Amino acid sequence: MKNTKRTYILISFFIVIIFIIIVSTFFFTTNLIERKQNENLLFQRNNTKLEVEYYFQKIENTLSNLELFILEENYSDEELLDYMIAIANESELFYSIYLGKPDKTMINSSGFIPGSDFDLRTRPWYEMALENDGFIYTPGYLNATKDKIIINVAKAIYLDNQLVGVLSTDIDISSISNIVTNTEVGNDGFAFIIDSDNHVVAYHNLDFDNLSLIELPIENFDLDSFASEGFTESVIINDTDGVLAYDLIASDHYVLGVFLPMNEYSSPIILVRQVFIISFAIFAMSSLIILVLYYKHIDEPFRDVIDSILKIDVNTNPKYRIDPSNKRDYKPIINALNKTLDSTESHINNNLESQQQLIIENQRVKLLMESTADIIFEIDMDKRFVSVFGKGIQKLNLSSQDFIGRTVKDVFGNDGIERDQVYTYALQGEHTIYDWQFSNKNKTLYFESSISPIYNKENQIVGAVGISREITEAMEKQKEIEYISNHDFLTGLFNRRYFVDKFSSLDSNLSYPLGLMMLDLNGLKLLNDAYGHVNGDQALKKTAEIIKLYSPQNATVARIGGDEFAIIIPKSTDTLLKTIKINIQSNLSKVKIHNIPLSIAIGYDTCESNDDDLEKLMKSAEHLMYMNKAREGRKIRNNSIKAIYDVFIEKNDHEKRHSMMVSKLSLLIGKDLNIKEDDLKELELAGLYHDIGKITIPDAIINKKVKLTKEENILMKKHTENGYNILRAADYYSNLATYALSHHENWDGTGYPQGLKGEAIPLFSRIIAIANSFASMIEERPRQSAISKDKALNYIIDNAGKKFDPNIVKIFIEIIKNKKIS
Repeated sequence: MKNTKRTYILISFFIVIIFIIIVSTFFFTTNLIERKQNENLLFQRNNTKLEVEYYFQKIENTLSNLELFILEENYSDEELLDYMIAIANESELFYSIYLGKPDKTMINSSGFIPGSDFDLRTRPWYEMALENDGFIYTPGYLNATKDKIIINVAKAIYLDNQLVGVLSTDIDISSISNIVTNTEVGNDGFAFIIDSDNHVVAYHNLDFDNLSLIELPIENFDLDSFASEGFTESVIINDTDGVLAYDLIASDHYVLGVFLPMNEYSSPIILVRQVFIISFAIFAMSSLIILVLYYKHIDEPFRDVIDSILKIDVNTNPKYRIDPSNKRDYKPIINALNKTLDSTESHINNNLESQQQLIIENQRVKLLMESTADIIFEIDMDKRFVSVFGKGIQKLNLSSQDFIGRTVKDVFGNDGIERDQVYTYALQGEHTIYDWQFSNKNKTLYFESSISPIYNKENQIVGAVGISREITEAMEKQKEIEYISNHDFLTGLFNRRYFVDKFSSLDSNLSYPLGLMMLDLNGLKLLNDAYGHVNGDQALKKTAEIIKLYSPQNATVARIGGDEFAIIIPKSTDTLLKTIKINIQSNLSKVKIHNIPLSIAIGYDTCESNDDDLEKLMKSAEHLMYMNKAREGRKIRNNSIKAIYDVFIEKNDHEKRHSMMVSKLSLLIGKDLNIKEDDLKELELAGLYHDIGKITIPDAIINKKVKLTKEENILMKKHTENGYNILRAADYYSNLATYALSHHENWDGTGYPQGLKGEAIPLFSRIIAIANSFASMIEERPRQSAISKDKALNYIIDNAGKKFDPNIVKIFIEIIKNKKIS
């Protein structure tokens, strides 16, 4: 009875303890969930802030580089405009970049020219920049062309305390909205950005077609409270109650907010409360049932079983067994106890049989150890090999007998010294995993080993046992993976990841003076457009070879972008860097890809000690490289276009005759249209280059003597778009690109590639279309015999108002009738 009472007390105690644990868990879980919800919202706010600040930082970095260009270089307005356009074209961050001067003039990458009544000094971005140091961010407003809601990032530039102007850029608020729109805040939450006028500049439901600024409807919260970061749980936005985490961004000019509806914020806590109520009800009911069942099926039958067990005496009555018939609830225990009594008398016989099986098992283990591909060994307290098994021994050109009774230094000489020390640690009680290698004349083998001490029954160390496994293949794969992860697959140079790690780790004075050279291959896009990416890849490989060849042996050469390379040169000087630059540029210019000589823009700088800012060094070298590219890039691209055309007409004599005739006919038409002399030169050149896009079409199709297939015809029509891509890469030929693109457009809109109609087709393209068609008909072509000039002229007349401009056709008729065309 005393034991029974104690059992009930213990059960009751455990029930109370479990109840307390459940209640404590409920309150702990509720507080934890609420804290995690707050932490998640703050994390999402901070993460979104990082993305937005990174976006603005890229803009500030670009404007800072442009500021350096303005302050450090003697430049003309045209050169500054070209540099701005180059930056704007290379980045999607900017809608436009411009410099507003105190004399109310403006240099604008978009080509916008303010009218006489436009005083830029009254613009918000101009006034704010003069009132502040560093970069400013304006509130959102409708731009001057009244087609977009924008913000400005601007900075006043001073030289010798004199205002040079205000450098600014237009940022379309849709690009900022894309950042916050991609922010996932739960299922129904969202992020937003508000400017200093409390207008929304970024929001997932912002209508960009509505060119007006809006305020976000926020209740139960004073917008003036956005003076620093914070968190509030009682905000209503768009009639939805929720929690809000906010912070200042963009030099405190804007406020970033992250909002989560209250129903989603509180749903986990409500769920936990429901689970607790259900769990408590189940627990209470289960406790009552357990107490009843315990008494009926455990306590009472158990006392009867104990009385029967006390009657067992194997010494006086070994045949005694407990009758299970009237002890239903404990029948399995009683049967197990009776079986134990039954097995006692046969125990000795079973032990003898087990001993025999153990002998056999030992033989099996020995055979298994001898047949394994690994090496299994045992050493004694003197570190001498006691036994060595496994086929892995054969890879060492040794046998087991070469090990027995000898130490690892006896077997392997000096190569075994490190392993001898590991064996010492094992005999001192340490389990050790280690690697070692074995070299013969042909190959080096790598092994991974593990060794552990052996103890006797007194827990004393009596030796050690180890196993060695060959991992040569895995090691070679690891080395291959390391090489791939650090090298550019195309050029074999180090990749950007290795370059960044290497550059960041240069903190030793042994590397200084440190030189950094930034390189950018000119005209790669033009080469890809004209001859395909295979030739572009060839140019990159040749460039990498030249750079590697003329870089010092201690230099780190890397390809860090599509056409960008970098060289880190320890112990460098300006003289050495200048010599490297000259060698690379002069030798690379000797390499030609389809008659186009390769060229590269290079900028370099040095720092004297690790006290200097490496980031500043990189920006300086990169800035000088872009300056070099801006100065030389235009000339190189123009020369490349000429080289592409020369290659094209050298391969196709009939195309040469055709382009010259189209050029001549276009010039005659232009003169009768009274086109100005300067424009006539452009028209003549446009007629000469109108088919330059055919350089991208296989010669087999251009020279094919039978009708083209449907697929070949589609490919042939691509020459207009390809010609456009080639010509627009060079400033000198940029207008010609438009004429090459649209010289197959028809007056009635049935042409290609854009389906332009009437005067929407550029005038020069309409002229070239007639000249091209006439010249094609009166010339011998691979798939067409020449026809008479009269028949060709009749075709032109018949298609006036259909394919051709009827007014130009009239002029062309007079040219053919009155002037001799050879």
